Amino acid sequence: MFILIGLLIACASVLLYLGPIAQDETYHSFADSRSIFGIPNFWNVVSNLPFAFIGTLGLIRARDSASRLLFAGVFLTAFGSAYYHWSPDDARLVWDRLPMTIVFMSLLAMIASEEFPFARRMLIPLECVGIASVVWWRLSGDLRVYVLVQFAPMVIIPVLLLSRSWTATTPRTSSTSALWWMILLYALAKFAEALDSPIYSALPLSGHTLKHFLAAASTWFILRWRTQQSVSGT
Repeated sequence: MFILIGLLIACASVLLYLGPIAQDETYHSFADSRSIFGIPNFWNVVSNLPFAFIGTLGLIRARDSASRLLFAGVFLTAFGSAYYHWSPDDARLVWDRLPMTIVFMSLLAMIASEEFPFARRMLIPLECVGIASVVWWRLSGDLRVYVLVQFAPMVIIPVLLLSRSWTATTPRTSSTSALWWMILLYALAKFAEALDSPIYSALPLSGHTLKHFLAAASTWFILRWRTQQSVSGT
């Protein structure tokens, strides 16, 4: 527990040291801006459909409030991201980022609660922090809190999984492998996002479109994790 708190403090300290982070306006300039069937930025818009599919499946199978929130976030990401990519700007980006924070915070609360049962009570406070991070960015122009909300779980969750492997008293389940696949695919998604133009010059799809497919695949493994847990009764 103290290690996790230390990691969170360390992440926050780095962001405080760096100072305010402004939204780079070139972020809205994506490599693939083709219009197809009258849909602007076609591939960046329609590549969000897998989120709607996985979110729907997750909501059908969900048996607890945290899972329902998480897959509602995945489902809403399809529409928020499609809305943003139809005509990218800061105002629309809000609706892309809001549902993603629901996913990040729900996942963190769910995995943390397996190690620390009291973390179940942190679900709603964490969701509020996630939503507030986007509101704060929009009002202040400072992305630091949102960056913390997006990336801190990707630091904390692997530590939780590793600590589970090292702790003899904590039961290990086959569902853990699904979470490692989730982390790997999300990391690849961020890598593809950073290489938007180079990937587009080499492939028929841009790096950002590929990011959507990889991120959706990542949420598929979250669904597998929850399904495996339901089957095993954990």
